[in-house]
Amino acid sequence: MKRSFVFIAWMICVVATQAQFVFPLKISTNKRYFVDQLGKPFLYHADTGWQIFTQLTTAEAIEYLAFRKSQGFNTIQVQIVMAPEQANRKGQKPFLGDVDFARPNEAYHDHVATILQKADSLGLMIVMSQPWLGCCKEGFGNTPEKPIQKNGPAKNRLYGQYLGRKFLAFKNLFWIMGGDNDPKGDQEGIVAMAEGLYSTAPKHQLITYHASPPHSSTDLFQYAPWLGFSFIYTYWREKPTEWVTHDLQPHVYEVALREWSKSDIMPFVLGESQYEGSGIKDNDMGSPAIVRRQAYWTLLSGGAGHAYGSDIWYFPSFWRDIMRYPGAYHMGHVIKFFESIPWWTLVPDVRHQAVVAGYGDWAKPNYVTTAVSEDKKLLVSYIPAIQPLQIDFNYLSGESFTATWYNPVTGKNEKEFTLTKKGVQRLSPPYGDDWVLMIVGK
Repeated sequence: MKRSFVFIAWMICVVATQAQFVFPLKISTNKRYFVDQLGKPFLYHADTGWQIFTQLTTAEAIEYLAFRKSQGFNTIQVQIVMAPEQANRKGQKPFLGDVDFARPNEAYHDHVATILQKADSLGLMIVMSQPWLGCCKEGFGNTPEKPIQKNGPAKNRLYGQYLGRKFLAFKNLFWIMGGDNDPKGDQEGIVAMAEGLYSTAPKHQLITYHASPPHSSTDLFQYAPWLGFSFIYTYWREKPTEWVTHDLQPHVYEVALREWSKSDIMPFVLGESQYEGSGIKDNDMGSPAIVRRQAYWTLLSGGAGHAYGSDIWYFPSFWRDIMRYPGAYHMGHVIKFFESIPWWTLVPDVRHQAVVAGYGDWAKPNYVTTAVSEDKKLLVSYIPAIQPLQIDFNYLSGESFTATWYNPVTGKNEKEFTLTKKGVQRLSPPYGDDWVLMIVGK
């Protein structure tokens, strides 16, 4: 009992020291990012705790949420359920009967609501999927029984309407349709469920679609009235995935810049990419360096946020150890850095007007992403591999400039200096693996 009181006290301290937002979120005036009810920009900074509802008890879920909050995460992506046979730790399944979408199990959904309430008390957004479509015969759309198709459009619509009503009161909730796949043969049921959800959920509960890599939500549903923001998704360029073997995947910045350049604007986030992990699951093969570059690449390519992934997605017995992976702490440095600057004013330097040389090679992992604020007084570049940059200071505003090299591994400013000359100047990272360069004009 004493341990529980200590934990709760620690959790309260965590909430008090983190940036607080007034939910529900809404879309900014320029449609590029999210803001809270006071107009404060919200940088979507997510962890993928996908199976929290089935794999953890309520107490364990609170422990996980509080620890991720202490590491700087403000959003958790979850699945209401991943596979038809799954039950929660109380033995409750989401549906009664033979996976009957017209007969949702109230007890199971009450457990989901309890966790949503705990997340809200911690100031965490939850982005929750409907029954997971699935990439590899594990979900509701790809098993031999094909529950989404078996239930038919009418029952899919009913379940969507049920979800909207059941979770109507939550201000810290967004929704995910699909799940690791394009709709394909499940299109009719998926659209019916989305339309049902959209008809009963409050409009601040924005809806996205999780497609198969490298597709984004807008590649498939750009003009759907229920689509509120877009997920981008890509894996390895160096090797194919298990389920997409015909082509190598684009790098994150390629997909992000393509999404940013679309004429029909809405916020987009990196919903999923390579995970940091041990290789226990086939796709958990990313290193801390990989998850770092995915985050910075996205945010400097016009993204409104990103999601970090790890082995924790399925909550194995050693999930507490996974929470302490190096990359998770590096993600804390990501949010600390961007929240220290007006990140929402940054515009990708797609024509290389600021960084004119040394930006690496397109479609290679050494590509440097750069963004410049609208007033030209702030430049941020992410350098994934050590290489000098040539920067045109005539493009920036200011008589003098403060340049800072930020170490994304340690979260510290390693070198700061002043520049007074204009024209093109060559700047080289100090040492190591990857760096963030920030230049502020005065």
